[in-house]
Amino acid sequence: MSEVAPKAVLATAPTNARATTPTRPRRRTGAWALAALLSIAGCASPPPPRALVIIPSAPSVSPAPTSAPTSATVTAPAAPTATATGIALSPLRLPEHWQRRQVLHLRNDTELVAWPDAIWAERVETGMTRRFSQALRQRAPELGWWTGDDALSPRRLLVEVQQLDVHAGRGEVVATLSWRLIDRQGRVLDGGNLSDRLQAPIGDAQQEAEALAKWLDAQAEVLATRVRSQLPR
Repeated sequence: MSEVAPKAVLATAPTNARATTPTRPRRRTGAWALAALLSIAGCASPPPPRALVIIPSAPSVSPAPTSAPTSATVTAPAAPTATATGIALSPLRLPEHWQRRQVLHLRNDTELVAWPDAIWAERVETGMTRRFSQALRQRAPELGWWTGDDALSPRRLLVEVQQLDVHAGRGEVVATLSWRLIDRQGRVLDGGNLSDRLQAPIGDAQQEAEALAKWLDAQAEVLATRVRSQLPR
């Protein structure tokens, strides 16, 4: 007698049963949405503007008042002299770390840092050369200064700054430069080195620019006197 295998019984859902789907959690709005909007707005906002710093120009100096000439005191213009032929001031050469837009200063005498809210509006050697030439003209106008690197000029003043340290914490500029006065053929007529320390308040980038301007004025005072004494009259 053979055995009959039992038929598999399939369980089926009742015809009137409703299909169920897993419920999704409700999306949270309110605080989450506001936080997302603020995050997006914060990422898209531009960085705060930085101040543009420039080496200030030399203050204008009014000529000394003179009495009006009379017919007895009028004289012919003086003949041009050798010192009136002109001197071209070549652009100042600065240390490498000054070749950037950040306004740098020393912190704790060893750490070179930049003011966070300011940049130079122009190449710093351009601004320093401009202020230096203005200071030279004010102190020795008879020498006929102009700014440029003209090899055909009768004389040229070459200035290289080997050290230029701005100590903001103690309000001091420490610098050393070398200078040469050469003729059209490149022969050295005079030269030397200048080392100086200048005290000035340096609490921000603009005060640093003003301190550098005062330092340039002090160097121009020394060089104008030296160059004037060396040239033939």
